[in-house]
Amino acid sequence: MKIATIGSGNMGGTLGRRWAAVGHRVTFGSREPNSEKMRLLLQASGPQAEAATIREAVERSDVILLAVMAEDIERALSEAGDLKGKLLINCTICFDGTSADAKVRSLVRDARVVRAFHNFTWEVLANPCYEGGRAAAFLSGDDPEAVAVVASLATDIGLDAIDVGDPESMAKVEAAVGMLWGVLGSRFGREYSLGVLRR
Repeated sequence: MKIATIGSGNMGGTLGRRWAAVGHRVTFGSREPNSEKMRLLLQASGPQAEAATIREAVERSDVILLAVMAEDIERALSEAGDLKGKLLINCTICFDGTSADAKVRSLVRDARVVRAFHNFTWEVLANPCYEGGRAAAFLSGDDPEAVAVVASLATDIGLDAIDVGDPESMAKVEAAVGMLWGVLGSRFGREYSLGVLRR
């Protein structure tokens, strides 16, 4: 699959590197695709990865990962260009109490938006397998086919993909995960994650 990342920091860089390692074609979209930081990321990602401007990365890919800071969402999406029909994975977080999901959906009404990979740290994404099981990746979206694609991408890198339903249901999951993080994150650190046991 051809995947572009908008953002190549800890989250975008880790996901892109891991997808490239399992055979997906990854283009890291960056405002500085020729930087030393990008050279090192490409070196770590292997032959399945390349770097380009954000717009070039989007044009070359079928799946787009949005992995930027909240204050950069509008700028990054503007630089991305036409996202009509594209599958956009939104893993951004707004720390001011507003909904990053609602914000992105309002800006890209023609994209197939799936909310995913935002309920844990990049350290967990780098190694999501634990002695007791796999870290749970909660997904939501209005397009079942798009959600299924993202679930497959999550499974490819060792995550336990769980479709929680529509964006309203995801908002409830985010609230619960946030409260748990407030209690358990301080006890177990940044590699703490959640798993879901089911029969």
